[in-house]
Amino acid sequence: MSVSSSVQIRLNAVGLVLLACNVVCIAWFLLSKESLNGRDPGNSSSKAHWFLKVSRDDSHTEVLGPVRWEQEHNPRGMSLDPSKTRIAVDDDGIYVVFVQAVFILRSGSTDTGQTDKRVRLRLQLNTNGTDGIPEDQLVAAWDEREVKDVHDEQIVHLSFMVLLELKKSQYIRVMAKHRDKLDYNTPLSTFLTIVKHSDLQD
Repeated sequence: MSVSSSVQIRLNAVGLVLLACNVVCIAWFLLSKESLNGRDPGNSSSKAHWFLKVSRDDSHTEVLGPVRWEQEHNPRGMSLDPSKTRIAVDDDGIYVVFVQAVFILRSGSTDTGQTDKRVRLRLQLNTNGTDGIPEDQLVAAWDEREVKDVHDEQIVHLSFMVLLELKKSQYIRVMAKHRDKLDYNTPLSTFLTIVKHSDLQD
């Protein structure tokens, strides 16, 4: 079995495990919330939700910039803008957002202008404020790796989960550094899940 085949098998396995963990964690979170509120989870109404996977864009570079998405199914209560980078919600509420990104680092992956053999990765979530407030960072994950030689291949996972308040005038956007190193070939290795947790309280 070749090295690339082994890496691909590992990526597929890790991606499926992380996806399953993501689904279980969010389901547990929502069911716990319903139980605490004294409601039967089986009788709760369908909530706004969406699952998106990364969309390949050959113009992506090492520079920090927006990640493009494509939908896995029809959205409920959400939409993508024409650039496929901004996700807007139809209703005000509290939302759970989980983002995972998988990067593949090989020889030649180092940052431009750097004399050492290091790659600096970053994944972050931005949102715009209400009343015209500019877009700003909410949460971020990062890692720095050394690529040792021509045969060195590393798989790096970055992820985060956040609970945030969103209104109809707001959107979220995922930013990444080294988008050119994202794994676009393994199904569901880089994805975003957003689920409405509750309505805003007056």
